[in-house]
Amino acid sequence: MILEHFLLSVNETNCYVIACSDTNEAAVIDPGEWNDQISSFLSEHGLDLKLVLITHSHHDHTGGLEALKKEWNVSVAASPGGTSTDRELADGDIVEVGNLRIKVLETPGHTEDSLTFVIGCDVFCGDLMFAGSVGGVSDQESFDREICSIRDKILPLGDDMILHPGHGPATTVQLERIFNPFLIP
Repeated sequence: MILEHFLLSVNETNCYVIACSDTNEAAVIDPGEWNDQISSFLSEHGLDLKLVLITHSHHDHTGGLEALKKEWNVSVAASPGGTSTDRELADGDIVEVGNLRIKVLETPGHTEDSLTFVIGCDVFCGDLMFAGSVGGVSDQESFDREICSIRDKILPLGDDMILHPGHGPATTVQLERIFNPFLIP
């Protein structure tokens, strides 16, 4: 698998390009903005952009969709009712990009439409959680859903899983299980 990280100026949002190294088919995760650097990376590596995956509908994760769709003829996959969604995703769905199998997890909390994408040992969790923290929420009920999503869906994936959040550095399930103050029992 090819994995490239881009730090976007919009709220320092992480955008990821993933690609199948066998077929060169690619997907972009959370294009908060669309810029020449990302487009150039796709072109320079001969990648065929097939899909955009959205972890949640906040503008800092979706703001580049229209520019991206204008430049590339690409489908958008997200939760039902998501921004410019061509394919609605649900818990347990498998999305294929080349030979990559991407498992979809519904992980509500930060937003009701939050999704997490799992590819091998890589977990793209949007704003569900960050290194040493969890996503911001507006009320206790949302916070409880968020912690439940993390405990029921993310932690069971295994300690070696690499978490790629919507903001900040990557981390692992093990580090978050041990050090994240929101997850310590």
